[in-house]
Amino acid sequence: MNALVGERLSAVTSKEQTTRHRIPGFLTLDGVQVVFLDTPGLLDPTDPLQEAMMESALGTLEGVDLVYWLVDHEEASGREREVLDRLQSGGPPVLLVLTKADQVPPPKMETREARWRESARWAGVHRISAATGEGLDGLLAATVERLPEQPFFYPADELTDLPIRFIAAELIREACYEELSAEVPYSVHVAVEEWQDPLAPGEKTVIRAVIYVERESQKGIVIGEGGSRLKSIGTRARHSIEALVGGPVYLTLWVKVRRKWSRREADLKQFGYRR
Repeated sequence: MNALVGERLSAVTSKEQTTRHRIPGFLTLDGVQVVFLDTPGLLDPTDPLQEAMMESALGTLEGVDLVYWLVDHEEASGREREVLDRLQSGGPPVLLVLTKADQVPPPKMETREARWRESARWAGVHRISAATGEGLDGLLAATVERLPEQPFFYPADELTDLPIRFIAAELIREACYEELSAEVPYSVHVAVEEWQDPLAPGEKTVIRAVIYVERESQKGIVIGEGGSRLKSIGTRARHSIEALVGGPVYLTLWVKVRRKWSRREADLKQFGYRR
């Protein structure tokens, strides 16, 4: 979605389960508007946070005109099979989208495509690379062909209806995923608590954000020796946010412990994972 829209709206890393929310992105060109909804991936939940992620993903299927089924693996899991069967019995049309076409050798991609073709009835099959742009034009053309004619939902110059503070928080969380290892990134939630737009040209956007973790030991890992890890996270996140706002950013990060927040319904509601 980021590649199609032309802006980094969703957090993207090499780690699984990076996306936690339903992220809308709008593409308007040549008299056509496409509203994309990036969702968490399908999984078998092991805690209330993952349950909320699955509810977000499955709830997004209601009322959409087309589904992209993105895969970078060989076989459907049990949960994927369950959702595919649901879509095949009266849901919207589904395009099979084979990702990372720039990284997968052709013989392996042929095998992957053959196995997935056999798993369901697809409205079309596309190979794409979000990194190089390969296949995106064809995917977009196939999408436009299947969308109903109706008035635009959003102004032509809008890319999303998410607050910019939310996107900045996602970019900070993305930096945490890139800089941290093992299970620590999955225990992280980021909240932007202060945002000051520049008062004059050339001045900085001032942002203060909190990185929440679930245990004291994780706090030490995020901060690192002498604050080194937190500095790396801040530098990576600041560059991403500067590209988003189009100007210099002064970013301050704090790390706080919110014990077992991913298992507490009150915290999940406060952090926006539950309604």
